Amino acid sequence: MNKGSKGNKGTPLSERLWALLLICAAAAFGAVTLMYFVLFWKLSFVDMPGNECGSGTCPRGMGWLMLFTPALGAAAVLLWKAVPEGVRRRSCLVTLVAGAVALAALWPGWRAYEWMRGPQMYVSGWQMADGSGAAKPVGVWALPDSGGGMLVRARVDGLVAFDGEGRHGWRLPAPERTAVCALSRDTSRGIGLMAYDGGTGGCGKQVAAVDLKEGRRLWTRDASSAQVAAVGDTAVLTQPDSVAGLDLRGGGERWRLPVAAGCRVAGVGGAGERAVYVEECAGRTKARLVAVDARTGARAWEAALPTASALGEVRVLSAEPLAVRVKESAPRGTDAVLLFDAGGRARGTVAAAELQGEPLVTGGLLVSAVGAGKKSGVAAYSLIDGRRAWHRGFGEEQVLGLASAAGPGEVAVVTSDHWWTYLTRLGEGDGGRREEATILREMPLGSRFVFRAGPPGFYVFVNLDADDALFPTFEVRPVWGW
Repeated sequence: MNKGSKGNKGTPLSERLWALLLICAAAAFGAVTLMYFVLFWKLSFVDMPGNECGSGTCPRGMGWLMLFTPALGAAAVLLWKAVPEGVRRRSCLVTLVAGAVALAALWPGWRAYEWMRGPQMYVSGWQMADGSGAAKPVGVWALPDSGGGMLVRARVDGLVAFDGEGRHGWRLPAPERTAVCALSRDTSRGIGLMAYDGGTGGCGKQVAAVDLKEGRRLWTRDASSAQVAAVGDTAVLTQPDSVAGLDLRGGGERWRLPVAAGCRVAGVGGAGERAVYVEECAGRTKARLVAVDARTGARAWEAALPTASALGEVRVLSAEPLAVRVKESAPRGTDAVLLFDAGGRARGTVAAAELQGEPLVTGGLLVSAVGAGKKSGVAAYSLIDGRRAWHRGFGEEQVLGLASAAGPGEVAVVTSDHWWTYLTRLGEGDGGRREEATILREMPLGSRFVFRAGPPGFYVFVNLDADDALFPTFEVRPVWGW
């Protein structure tokens, strides 16, 4: 009678189980090594710009693959060599079990690779360019409550609507011998206002209201150098000699305020039931900001602006809280965002010299790109007193655009360096990064674009360059794949 607990092949059960464990571990490490080798090859010859890289230009995750691939490969070889020679090829069952373990190991290996690569997004569902590049884009309206997130892209030859996934919707051509030249900053009740150039120079020869859900004009009115704003259910229309309030949907006139001879309206805006406009008069050193009831035209208040020369630029960036961008034509004149309370009292300024590009108004803050080069970043300023609330540096990355992020209380920032484009989510309250920057892969972006949050985790981009090579609108979504 044999001593000990030996199996029917003369090898102790404990040794055979240990050998099986070693074989399975070697198979698992070997499978992940092979996968990482393929992924490293893909990063090196497909994703890497020019097939060479240096500090900060290598595809994210390449350094980790360079570390783990040989380490896992060496571990697989050592584990295989530790298996007793007589046990390696003794059973088909062992081979099947090892193969199953190797396949199962690919999943955690892939998840580890996703961690190495960090968050990434890619373009999906993009469209062919919508006509000739000679038709210059003018702007875009976003309708987040339109059931899927409709976007309306305006070009000089008309409007084109896209749904939240970039598919074409309705088209509304500009009237014959006219060109779209300006859009109201905001829409209201699903209606936007636009101004046409009649071909004789100057914008605002004609004004129209458009139902943005159906893509049809509600009314059209001839004008002269008109500026427009949609405020509640009122269309505010400024002309050289007056400011008028029209029924937003019907176009009927509700009120009209005369503008004194020698004066002009330099900017208009509003929110809720309050419209505001800037009036500048020849011979008067200070321009003034006027607030009226949007439904009745009753004057609520007026406030003098700190100006002493002609205005070069005026824009109402926000009506609640009230923020007006003012730039004098004089070289050392006022160049700032002026802040006012609901009664028209000045309560702070933000120096425009610090601001870059189009600012974002969100959560009681004015958020803007600031600085350049190694001092490039994003800063937020309080709309209550103009004080800087926070600053977030981006080093050598250039800030390209800002938008409200998908998450509540967050700002999305698109930046780029020499090789890559990124999307970073910052907290509105403190400017802190919410996660590692997301790489936006193969982004067809022009010099002018806008973007906004789409479905959860997705973003929709709209190019505003006249370029046939650029897609007019497209969506980016998290990468599922390599």
